[in-house]
Amino acid sequence: MTVRRLSSLPVPELADGTVVLRRPEVADAATVLAGTRDPLVREFMQGVIPHQDLDTAERWLADIPARLWALDRAAYFTVASVTDGRAVGWAELVDLRPEEGAAEAAVWLLPEARSLRTATSALRLLCRFGFEQLGLGRIDAYAAADNMPVQVVGAYIGFRRAGFRPGLFRSSRTQALHDAVHATLTPGDLC
Repeated sequence: MTVRRLSSLPVPELADGTVVLRRPEVADAATVLAGTRDPLVREFMQGVIPHQDLDTAERWLADIPARLWALDRAAYFTVASVTDGRAVGWAELVDLRPEEGAAEAAVWLLPEARSLRTATSALRLLCRFGFEQLGLGRIDAYAAADNMPVQVVGAYIGFRRAGFRPGLFRSSRTQALHDAVHATLTPGDLC
């Protein structure tokens, strides 16, 4: 299996009629600021540090996503509404492991954009990018055991439960340890 390097690809714009995944822009700073301060995002995602203000979020967007893409470390996308282009969330492939042909997927949405349709569209587009453009053979996802909506979104597009990991990650908001459900997706399983 040959996995393509992120740095060999331009950041694509991916759309499906519900959402668009596109290159993060400085203009998305208000969404990133709100997302990193959202209690649910911070409770159920590890390593989410809230930006101090809009300026900090703008500087982060101007530097980090493009740099990590160029270093083959992470594929970051803004999730935007297909109707008006407004940023409503974030999608990422991280923990890229080319030798295994694997990566880890995560998506978060602002409260007003949270729906099964929007979440599954964003996650499906992200996974299609991983399989079709990067050549991954497996995408992993971890969800807090008590975060059923995320588990439903994953199952809806074909993720299969692969295990249970007690105390796997620490909440960014409360520092509480969460047990996690590990799920995995292969190209043939993607719905």
